[in-house]
Amino acid sequence: MLLRLKGLIALTLLCLAPLAHANLQQLQTVHEFRSEGYTVGTYLLIDNNLFERVREPGNRESYREALSRMENLLRQMDSPSQLRVPFDTFVDLIRELEALPGEEAHYGLATVNRIMKAHGALDEATAAMYEELKGSASDDLLTLHQQSLETSQILTLYQNNMFSSIGVYFLVNKEGLFETLDQSIVARSEQLKKLYPDQSGAFSRMEKQYQFVQPRLQNPLFDWVPTIAAFYLQRNIETLNKMAREQIET
Repeated sequence: MLLRLKGLIALTLLCLAPLAHANLQQLQTVHEFRSEGYTVGTYLLIDNNLFERVREPGNRESYREALSRMENLLRQMDSPSQLRVPFDTFVDLIRELEALPGEEAHYGLATVNRIMKAHGALDEATAAMYEELKGSASDDLLTLHQQSLETSQILTLYQNNMFSSIGVYFLVNKEGLFETLDQSIVARSEQLKKLYPDQSGAFSRMEKQYQFVQPRLQNPLFDWVPTIAAFYLQRNIETLNKMAREQIET
């Protein structure tokens, strides 16, 4: 009887293992979909920043590529309506901005504000889905995701800081928000080195890249470097997301 019970337990575990792995893969997909949303917001804000005298076509290409990746990720999830509806609204507003004639688009801050509000609604819906799925994930994986997310958030917040007419919708905007994110990222970097000692070199490189732009992030009006900040922090985000994918696949 005991031997049969052990066999049943082992069989149950074998059946549950593929399901648990599928849940983790879906969690990663949801996280990366959310991450790409911040990439769109970041480069759209750079593209429409009035302090940039020359409108670089690469910024529009960057957010369009991120939108394409979001579409692919959404299809991988079978386009759940709670994400599809706010995503389509987000895309439609971006197309509306792009359709404005000539330089009028560059000064369409009212439309940019609506786009960022739509991004906030999409981010909230994605966060809710992530919460439903994260129960099967290890604390180590969730820590990687959180570091990636907050790096995305502080980057988008930095780009947003140059627009007095555009609200912050992806976080509750309160005094000291930037400093709170910054302290959290720095502290979690040390935590990740302990969680992944074999990857300490990679985390040290990410830390150096963050430290390079950190003074500029803290003083946006003094030393405004939107594309440099995006370059270095996007590299960190991509590395963290790659680490998370690899953890799920192994």
